[in-house]
Amino acid sequence: MVGLVIRPVDENGDIRLVASSSDLLRGVRAESTLVHDRLDLLSGEWWENLSWGNRIVEMLKETRFTEADSQVLASYLTSYIRETPGVIDVRDVSFFMEGRIFRYTCTIDTEEGSAGINYTI
Repeated sequence: MVGLVIRPVDENGDIRLVASSSDLLRGVRAESTLVHDRLDLLSGEWWENLSWGNRIVEMLKETRFTEADSQVLASYLTSYIRETPGVIDVRDVSFFMEGRIFRYTCTIDTEEGSAGINYTI
């Protein structure tokens, strides 16, 4: 089986130039990047189709989440991450609300290894 290969992005999410195949992301780095890309899609970060996503950002702007809401959102994100190609398991999940900011962390296990995921909405 050929592993996942992804073009690298900078801290703003813009695709970086690739001079050679060695610049491409492979293994657990590629899989964790794919997880982050998919999480960004949830909040409508894909410019070609703004209807993709599930209104998480708008909901956070409209109201404060309760603890129960936060647990549901964390469970949803965990399930969503598990559906990412290459991800075998999601563990060590933690989350908290700080005002209208939701912070989610976990560890993903892949065939290539493990990686920490930090996501803030």
